[in-house]
Amino acid sequence: MAEYFVVYKKDGRGWRAGVRGYRRARARGRTIRVTRVRLRRALALLVQDPDDMDFVEDVRLPGAARRLLGRHWASRRRLAGAQARADAAAGAALQALKDLSLGIRDASDLLGVPPLKLARLWKTRASDRLA
Repeated sequence: MAEYFVVYKKDGRGWRAGVRGYRRARARGRTIRVTRVRLRRALALLVQDPDDMDFVEDVRLPGAARRLLGRHWASRRRLAGAQARADAAAGAALQALKDLSLGIRDASDLLGVPPLKLARLWKTRASDRLA
């Protein structure tokens, strides 16, 4: 898969983008998504294998927005780790409650977790035990 380095810049009400090393591969659009599609079309005219493209994207934002975006993604990563730990704890508690012959709905009320999520956790724990 060929990698192309793309730089996106905010341009008034929309975005503009260009591929490093290809002066004629440029595009504009109202959103990053539209700009990306247009840029793929423009680059497809210049390269031999247009189906084998992977973009490495660099979105240029002002300093404050860039810092806030970085803080957001760091929080999302921490949240994903905490969610995995909470799921593991809920799964262990569900196992203990099932050993006491409680149903999923009773366990849901006690754990404060939706029944469908508990059922999914129970299925994954059962498949892990079989493996």
